[in-house]
Amino acid sequence: MRRVLSCLFLFTLAGCASGMSKDECLYADWRAIGYEDGARGAPATAISPRRSACAKKAGLAPNMDAYLAGREAGLDQFCRPAKGFDLGAHGGRYDGACAGRDEAGFTAAFAQGRGLYERQAAVNQAADALAAGEADLDRLDHQITSAETALVSPTTPNDQRVSILADLKQMHDDREKTKRVLPRLRRDLDYAQRELGAYQASLAANDLRGVVAPQAVSY
Repeated sequence: MRRVLSCLFLFTLAGCASGMSKDECLYADWRAIGYEDGARGAPATAISPRRSACAKKAGLAPNMDAYLAGREAGLDQFCRPAKGFDLGAHGGRYDGACAGRDEAGFTAAFAQGRGLYERQAAVNQAADALAAGEADLDRLDHQITSAETALVSPTTPNDQRVSILADLKQMHDDREKTKRVLPRLRRDLDYAQRELGAYQASLAANDLRGVVAPQAVSY
């Protein structure tokens, strides 16, 4: 059973479910497999690749009663608001596995988590854009310094100086454009950070479902 559960972890991460071996099919604990699928909110169709693999390699079908019973037990653990929030906060996708349970509570918490994920993503995107702009400015400063050094060097041929002067003009123009953009990028990051902070505060103040309030995010 330990071997089966170990492979199940790989199934989740790398899709190895369809690669079940003959021995894994013969000795599979289908209730445990169903539980793992349910606990991660997988649809009932998650059994299909295993069904095909076991039919081909071992000439047998999964024990569907055991699988479905395990999946139901797993869904009891998955279909909780705290799980919904966590799934949304990590950018996960909900496939409707909780229909017939407290789906309204789950999806409401999922939406809250998704809101947190989206605002954090906005902060990350704004921070990346600012970092890229600052890196461009540093790169241009370095290129300008190198070009100016080459321009005044006695070893630089005269015909190359004309080309260097043209390059310097373009680099200075690019530098000015980059400098003009940076204040907006800083404002974008500040706005995204404030939006995230306000959303986190709202979640903490209105957490009525027992959903664990998000921890502070470091930038």
